[in-house]
Amino acid sequence: MGEEMAVDAVASVVLQKLTDLLQDKSFATNKIISPRLKEMKATLETTPSARPAHEGTHENDEEIKKLRQEYLGHIYSIEDSIESFALRFTRQRKKLGFLMNYALFPKKFTALKMLDYKLCSIQTEVKKISSRTITLEGSSRAGSLLQQPECDDNDVQDGEEMQEVSSSSIDKETESSIQSLRSTSIIRERIEHSKLMYSYSYNEEELPIVGYQCKVDDMRRMLLNPDEGPVIPIVGELGSGKTMLARAVYGNRAITKTFDSAAWVTVFEKSTTTDILLALLNQVTKSEVQDGTTEESLKQRLAQELSGQRYLVVLDGVQTLDRWERIRHAFPNQENGSKIILTTCDEGVADPKGQMYKMDKLDHEESWTLFMTKVGSHQDPKGVKKRIIKVCQGLPLSIVLLGSLFSMKDRSEWPKTLDRLRNWQAADIMKLSYNDLDNHLKLCLIYMTLFPREMDIPVRRLQRLWLAEGFVEQPREFHEDVNQPLEFQEDVAQEYFESLVKRSLIMVSKQRSDGSARKCRLQGAIHDFLLEQAQDIRLFHVHPGSDEGLAGMRRLIEYADAGIVPPNTAPIRHTRSYISFKLQKKDIPAKHVCSLVSKMGKRLGLLRVLDLEGVYQPCLPDNLGDLYHLRYLGLRWTFIDKLPKSVGELPHLQTLDLKHTQIDKIPKTVWKLKNLQHLNLNEVHLDKDTPLHFRKSLPDLLTLWGLSVSHETPIKNGLSKLKHLRELGISFRCIKLSDDHERCQDPLVEWISELTDLQSLRLRSKDDAGNPLRLSLRPFSRLEKLSHMKLLGKLQELPPLDHFPPHIKVLTLSLTFLSKDPMPILGQLPDLTVLRLLGSSYLGETMVCLSGRFKSLEVLKLWVLEGLKKWEVEDGAMKKLKEVNIRRCSNLENFPTLLLQQKTFQDLILNNMPHAFKDKIDDIYQSKVSTKDFKEQLRARD
Repeated sequence: MGEEMAVDAVASVVLQKLTDLLQDKSFATNKIISPRLKEMKATLETTPSARPAHEGTHENDEEIKKLRQEYLGHIYSIEDSIESFALRFTRQRKKLGFLMNYALFPKKFTALKMLDYKLCSIQTEVKKISSRTITLEGSSRAGSLLQQPECDDNDVQDGEEMQEVSSSSIDKETESSIQSLRSTSIIRERIEHSKLMYSYSYNEEELPIVGYQCKVDDMRRMLLNPDEGPVIPIVGELGSGKTMLARAVYGNRAITKTFDSAAWVTVFEKSTTTDILLALLNQVTKSEVQDGTTEESLKQRLAQELSGQRYLVVLDGVQTLDRWERIRHAFPNQENGSKIILTTCDEGVADPKGQMYKMDKLDHEESWTLFMTKVGSHQDPKGVKKRIIKVCQGLPLSIVLLGSLFSMKDRSEWPKTLDRLRNWQAADIMKLSYNDLDNHLKLCLIYMTLFPREMDIPVRRLQRLWLAEGFVEQPREFHEDVNQPLEFQEDVAQEYFESLVKRSLIMVSKQRSDGSARKCRLQGAIHDFLLEQAQDIRLFHVHPGSDEGLAGMRRLIEYADAGIVPPNTAPIRHTRSYISFKLQKKDIPAKHVCSLVSKMGKRLGLLRVLDLEGVYQPCLPDNLGDLYHLRYLGLRWTFIDKLPKSVGELPHLQTLDLKHTQIDKIPKTVWKLKNLQHLNLNEVHLDKDTPLHFRKSLPDLLTLWGLSVSHETPIKNGLSKLKHLRELGISFRCIKLSDDHERCQDPLVEWISELTDLQSLRLRSKDDAGNPLRLSLRPFSRLEKLSHMKLLGKLQELPPLDHFPPHIKVLTLSLTFLSKDPMPILGQLPDLTVLRLLGSSYLGETMVCLSGRFKSLEVLKLWVLEGLKKWEVEDGAMKKLKEVNIRRCSNLENFPTLLLQQKTFQDLILNNMPHAFKDKIDDIYQSKVSTKDFKEQLRARD
């Protein structure tokens, strides 16, 4: 039943695009194409081919499946035809300007008629498919079909225009080649993915499975015990929690500091021994290892690299003993405490003479406790307890998914939902959870399979990609009253994300200090299930891989070294996205990426996403502006140093991410991009020559990060036109020191104080050399949504309490040079959860936290406070504190014992602190203390 549902999801997105086109004046007022678009929209809305078939096996299932694939091809053809038409005429308008309205009017009219004919033909085919499907299913809905339209081809002639518009149709030969592609390309081992996933951040108290902490403790003891054997197989059936257990110990702080090196490789059914060896080597070596080396040479190289090290390796998903035997001899047995964890469903993989950790199923009470934890109530719902326990069979994944699904439903719906389960397997419950989603949510979830399996995905990146791909619906309503909050598509994307998390289909793998989601992932079993849906709708093609069937693929994804990209880009001319996960270890420009990107422009004009995050110095073509449909340009961590001027000619661009690049200037035309909403820069200075004040409006930005301004920058009637910013990272740079330095900042801070939608603020004041200067502030009490604030710059004193944002949760002070203890004021902020006092933020010797203050504080960081000697915490202060991180406070003489005694307190992390400081802490609290000295500065966070 999965396939038709995936096709249905694609159809819903195309419907959304048709709806958006009908709201566009240039299409809505056109007498030729507007009626056709409306008819096409009505046809898709009433076509049962995209609807789920009834439950059970039908004698015509294979024929129906074939019809749905034909239907999918026509859906894509509709999308390609309309967007190709828009692209072609946009290019002509760009080339000819106002002459477009006169010189090419006859040609434009003819092309419109051709597009109309093309859409009419597709509409006819779609209705034929609908009729055939209804006949096969024996449906009584046959009489509801609309009368098929007749296509008037009197005005249509063969020619270049017809070829341009219709070239996207998918013929039977292409369909056949696509089917053969699936089994080889899309399940290829993702060699590079393992580099991206080793930043787990799990709170062991919040592990979602009842009794799981005992399993983590058992596994931890096995790993830390040198007398235990080197190989530890974790055996259990699908959904038993094998991978979760392995990940929990792999990311455990006590474990990571024990081993010299670590590697995690997911083993796929199609993974070769060479694939696995390459994935391992690219994690344990400092230099990058390329494909092309013999298997035996790779084994020798791996043994050499691991020799003399205490290593931890996880091989996740080893299917057979043969697979393990082919690779096990590459690991040196040094009897030095090195460990290899295998996760498998096959007990035969485990050595009969060795140890094995078996994942036992949960008993009835454990199952019910976990289920009701996910549902959110302990009331027995009308005697279905026994049935739910029986259905879930003690498998944690099944219990979590079913409980999360039922948390979204009324109790009266539970028995009916259980009736929809044909079998009691984990896969059936995954399918039940998936089918319960609406179409847009389905496509957003399936989309996550193009990321490497088990990868930690930045939530920021994921949601913006959803938006760029067109998967997110328009907000349900817009508020004309300026006093009402304006809802953006980003709000809908956030709702999608929260819904998928609540359903336990997405797992939050890393949280920010305040508890909000920073990174997420799909669990392995869910990823594998959704991958089938992605294959059904030809969501993406993995490169390198077979180029057979490329014409039918919508997205080109790169995980490993692409080698030489074929010079002919015609087979992928309708590609919507190019995303590369190729991260070099050495500072070598990504030539293989350059080869493809340089061929873009006119050849890939339908591209919506170009995401090269982490690819080192890719080349961008000068004609980047020819990518008319581009919505997302992601260049974060590429260290690219030049941006083509034509980027300012991308009318639909929503996200331009230049963070962690070497780009210090952007084209002035960027400020003309009306659809731009997220602009992440790398300290780009906005000079006086940028004519912002001459423009009636600026892009309705939600994110503006990494901008530098001065007293010459047009702020009033310039930047101040940006009214709906939610994230602002801005630096005031003093070009010429003067007595009026603080007053020069007035227009900037006055503008900031009026940004009532602001949620995150980073405000800095510094000179050209980067040294901190005096920071001017204004009351931010109106900024009720502001929860994250970072201030860098000299402050004479802290603002009074009523000048702070009323609901600030995370506050960072850096280089503020405060002479007066800030704790009496900061302790009164009611929602403050995280406080960071960084380098020279406070110069005094004594810090006092008064009783009853810091009622919500959970995390405190004290970094490089060289003058601090004494820290006092009164009884009743910081009652919720969990973690303190002290770094290079070399003169600090004490740590308040009162904090260590609190039940909530978990971790005291000491970095580059004198050994005598740790020695002063009582032995009974040493288990809460960890130390680590840094020789170099940590890389900044995203």
